[in-house]
Amino acid sequence: MGGFIPSGATAALLAFVFLQLAVPARAGAQSAWLPFTGEASVSLTFQSLNYGGHFDETGAKRESVGEIQSYYGILQLEYGLTDRLALNARLPYITSRYTGSLDEPILVFIRDKYEEYRRTNPAAGASVDTGDYYGTLQDFGFTLRYNLLERGLTVTPVISMIVPSHDYRTIGEASAGQNLLALQTGVNVGRLLDPVAPNAYVHGRYTYSFVQSYRDIPLDRSTAEFEVGYAIAPTVVVRALANWMRTHGGIPFDEALKDLSLFLEHDRLLSSRHWHVGAGATVTLTDAFDLETAVSTFVSGAATRYGIGLNVGVTWRFLGPRVPPSPSRTARAGAFRRDRARGLVSVSGTRSR
Repeated sequence: MGGFIPSGATAALLAFVFLQLAVPARAGAQSAWLPFTGEASVSLTFQSLNYGGHFDETGAKRESVGEIQSYYGILQLEYGLTDRLALNARLPYITSRYTGSLDEPILVFIRDKYEEYRRTNPAAGASVDTGDYYGTLQDFGFTLRYNLLERGLTVTPVISMIVPSHDYRTIGEASAGQNLLALQTGVNVGRLLDPVAPNAYVHGRYTYSFVQSYRDIPLDRSTAEFEVGYAIAPTVVVRALANWMRTHGGIPFDEALKDLSLFLEHDRLLSSRHWHVGAGATVTLTDAFDLETAVSTFVSGAATRYGIGLNVGVTWRFLGPRVPPSPSRTARAGAFRRDRARGLVSVSGTRSR
């Protein structure tokens, strides 16, 4: 390494911060608008994320540092328990590979630190950054949404539980997630823009995540999502998307570096924030099938990575409403109800870091 020691700002580039929005969650688990009683759907979403570098702790963009290619497959089920209560469950499969140079000075520095720790702690896990893909199931997600108000303005509180599917590996840029429990609470708010713009709607969501601490380090985070949609045709809805996230806690890279046992897990412990923006569309193919697409880019952040994400998903409504919805609710829901409830709001998803 020639004595290379990264500064705090530069070393933070190596933060592997899997954010609340790193795996795309369909809006079905996030939308203010609910399915009807007895209505059920299953969706399969594919996402490709190409991370080209990092934002350091000051927010400066560092290109070609910690490059990663990740692919996701997300299976999700949604069921309308009543017209006011919906249940959602999902499970992602993630495979990622470190695509940067294995001889990159910063990566060599981190690898040497790992080996130094493992010489005295043989049971310590090894890094997944070998240049090969590391694939695994990630975290189960269970979500309940309860509609409080649907009179012009639609207000739907939400509570979710994130449970690791197993004890997956967390050391390295290409690891799958935090492997920590999380309880999420928040609220969804949506509104049709009629009569001013009858083909348009707006939607917002705020979530606070109570994340299991690691080594007494608090890792709670806030997430906000914003969406504006417009029906350009009876079966096509397009949308503009934005997402913000901030970690309430975490540690700076320099602090992790002081303790090798802590440094081994620094990827999931850093204090991070970000803004992502994107665009998406939902096409209703038949009464039972929707096709969903989205693209996102990471415009700013700190102690996190940046890149471009592409999503493609399909939703199959395999059960119709158990009881025909009332004309009043059908009128309030409007032509967008299914599109909003099944479109891709979160285009950079829940790979939580």
